[in-house]
Amino acid sequence: MFRKLLSATIGAMAFLGVGAAHAAPTLFSITSGSFSVGSGYGAGTGQLDVVFTSLVTPQSFSLELGDTQSFLFGRATLLEACINPSLLCAGGLGQNETNNLGVTANLTFTDPLASVVQVVASTGALIGPVQDLLDPLFHLTDFFIDFSPVVVNFGVGGSFIVDIGDLFFDTNGSITNGANVTLTQVPVPEPASIALFGAGLLGLAAARRRRRAPPVG
Repeated sequence: MFRKLLSATIGAMAFLGVGAAHAAPTLFSITSGSFSVGSGYGAGTGQLDVVFTSLVTPQSFSLELGDTQSFLFGRATLLEACINPSLLCAGGLGQNETNNLGVTANLTFTDPLASVVQVVASTGALIGPVQDLLDPLFHLTDFFIDFSPVVVNFGVGGSFIVDIGDLFFDTNGSITNGANVTLTQVPVPEPASIALFGAGLLGLAAARRRRRAPPVG
């Protein structure tokens, strides 16, 4: 019987190492979010007039493998009338409002790891009037922010993807974007947890063996 219990214990430990990671959902906790932007934004001379606002609220959620949680991230408001330099914007000829337009989205996690996850965007601005005669027909992009998803690793073998919504402007105004967090790999149990579980099963097996042993004498 003891051998059977020992075999069962070893088998249970092996099963735990492979499958226990799938048993419980992974907890995510986000405390804040923000935009980091380049020096090319602002209302001053030679700057692109865009206002960035974070809409992230503190939240916690649990995800199974392959699940996605979506929530509001922020808002960008394009106020620029004409992106220089351009002959169509004679009043600002010689200014350059297309430089230093970097944008990074930041999310602060406390679970499943304590880290600030940064999602970097590619950006671009098309010189000329923002609201021109071609917009109603062709909706030409005047300014864009295109975020690249980021893979974040945590624990032993765990990972998730953070994807921030892109922003494309063909006129003045505000656009609100969201964020997606997708669990792509679940972490495996740490060796200490497996060892503790196995020790418990072995102790139970030994106790049963002692109770069933015949008395001596």
